[in-house]
Amino acid sequence: MRIDRVPPASPGLGARQVLHAVAGIYVSQTVVTAMTTQALPSLLRDAGASLQVAGLTALLWIPWGARFLWAPVVERWRLPAGRLERRSRTLVLGGQWLIAAVLLLLGLAALAGHLSLADHAGLILAGLLLAALVAATTDVASDGFTVEQLASRQRGWGNVAQVGGSYVGAMLGAGGFLLVAGMLGWAQALLAAALAIVLLSVPMMLLREPPRDRALAADHRPGLLHALRRPEVRTGLLLMLLSSVGVRLTLGMFGPFLLDKGLSLEELGWFFGTLHIGAGLTGAFLGGVLVRFASGWKVVWITVSLKACVLAALALAASTASLNVLMGLVGLMFAAMGLVWVALYSALMEQTSPLQSGVDFTLFQSADALLAVAGGVGGGWLAQHLGYGACFGLAAALTTGATMLVARVDSIKR
Repeated sequence: MRIDRVPPASPGLGARQVLHAVAGIYVSQTVVTAMTTQALPSLLRDAGASLQVAGLTALLWIPWGARFLWAPVVERWRLPAGRLERRSRTLVLGGQWLIAAVLLLLGLAALAGHLSLADHAGLILAGLLLAALVAATTDVASDGFTVEQLASRQRGWGNVAQVGGSYVGAMLGAGGFLLVAGMLGWAQALLAAALAIVLLSVPMMLLREPPRDRALAADHRPGLLHALRRPEVRTGLLLMLLSSVGVRLTLGMFGPFLLDKGLSLEELGWFFGTLHIGAGLTGAFLGGVLVRFASGWKVVWITVSLKACVLAALALAASTASLNVLMGLVGLMFAAMGLVWVALYSALMEQTSPLQSGVDFTLFQSADALLAVAGGVGGGWLAQHLGYGACFGLAAALTTGATMLVARVDSIKR
């Protein structure tokens, strides 16, 4: 009989060891995505590009959106059928080191004068696209490792490490990258990012992945059809997309918005590196606490409703409020995002099958990444042609509708 319920985590790894490894994994992966989706739009805007062009950098989300297509192949290698071994560690470390190598080569080429943003943008974007492709592929193994090694009672704090690690990665990839680029140059920023990713691989290097339970080492061939046949996965996909739509429409516009309101590139770097990380980590921590008291989809619609309130406030204040007020509202948005992601990831992990947790969770995140592509391009178009207020206002309206629908589904399930 097939086992499609999440079992307890396998023995062999301590909770602290797992949390350190999870944090390192998600920090390093988010460094790449933050560089391409937050730092790059701001650099382009500072160089005089239009908002619509800045929004097109969201196309670098495509590897994250498409990785579900090859996730079953990765999962079959990670969990060889009929064998007890896991290969998550090998895949994750190989991916982290390859990303670092790509960034190192780009940085050295730029430092030697062979690459410039003005003349070789295509080559630079191709290199970052390769790094994103590697990160997206190894994320399949990362997701599987995280779901398998966190027992149900640890999910809340595990998701804090996961989401909190993503915020630290956003700090390094967005705020840190902009700061170093503004003070020393973008080549030095690439070299610093490569070094950071190597250091972040150390917690994963220090652990030894335990074998699978014999009951799970069945002759199962991971695949998308197995995932999509399960109602838990279909429900999770729908509710995840509803919960994410507002932030995906606006995330790439926060940097350009504050630049247009008077912040310099260096000040924006400090903003992303201080308030962003502080607010995001605070929201993630509060999300971990909230998950302990209200689990499942209930905590999701509660946190999504808070995000809708912040987006509505941003829409109303976009054209008239002072820069300090707007910065405070963007900071609240980062905190609300931390709350939502911890709640959402905790709920989604419960929907995965232990036979192919990497495929199932990747399917959720790929759908979110595809939404990010559409939302980033759409947000840039809205802000360019209708203004930031219209962009934030539409996001608030969509998030309010999502809150009601998720709450409705939660009441039916209970």
